[in-house]
Amino acid sequence: MSLLLAMLGCGPAPQADTGEAPAPVAATCDASGGRRHWVMTGLTFVRVQEDGSSDGFDLDGEATETGDDGVGCGIPDMVGLDGTEGVDNAFARLLPVLETTEFIGVEAIIDAAIQSGEVLLIPEIAGAESLVADDCVTVGLRRGAGDPMLDTNGELLASQTLDLDPAFADVEVGELPIVAGSVQARPFSLSLPVSILNADLSFDIAGGAIRYDLAADGTLSGVMAGGLSTAYLREVASTENVSAEVFELVDSVVDSVADLAPDDQGQCTQISITLGFSAVPVYVFEDAL
Repeated sequence: MSLLLAMLGCGPAPQADTGEAPAPVAATCDASGGRRHWVMTGLTFVRVQEDGSSDGFDLDGEATETGDDGVGCGIPDMVGLDGTEGVDNAFARLLPVLETTEFIGVEAIIDAAIQSGEVLLIPEIAGAESLVADDCVTVGLRRGAGDPMLDTNGELLASQTLDLDPAFADVEVGELPIVAGSVQARPFSLSLPVSILNADLSFDIAGGAIRYDLAADGTLSGVMAGGLSTAYLREVASTENVSAEVFELVDSVVDSVADLAPDDQGQCTQISITLGFSAVPVYVFEDAL
């Protein structure tokens, strides 16, 4: 069963040099907007749409087509929901196969971990005077601690006040614009150790990307993406809690779908993966910031 949660472990995804100069940004952000917080109430794998598109990001700066040599290892990229080419989300193509095994229950296990307080991820936006349009804000991600309050449906209750985990290495990316209620941050690095079902797992994104989409009702949704290490995936699949059926499946297909971080022999060592999330507004104890 530990493999079901190991899919949350994302490793480094290299950033390609596109040859374009970075866009100018303001020297500092006006902090007068204060800090706003949400807590993730759901975390799911982003799937391929019927038309073949996928939400997510171009992680490697390439729009790879089938059989192309180079960065994408010949694994075709997808088109984003907004028509952007080069979206990397190769793991989505594995989901239909993996969900013929015990992996089918993974999202329910993730939900249970959120509701129990084991996985409390707290998106933060600082310095925003408007959540529709703002020239310069700071995006953060923190981790909560303790037992959250749930509503009558067993979902995390909005507007509650949460403690922050002092052991968590908070993530911040500054000098970002909010455009039409959406803000993106990259490169985005995160390390989240989690212990569930007696399995010590590491949720690691380095060089990845995250997007917060802000709704008029105060809720938040978005996606985050990175590269899942094929070596780490094999390591977890070989543990005693994982069935032989799942290990054999992972071992047989993992290299053929890897699309990031090619090694010296041209074999990609990571699989791009995209996670979608939903969140409700909360407060945090300010003295913990």
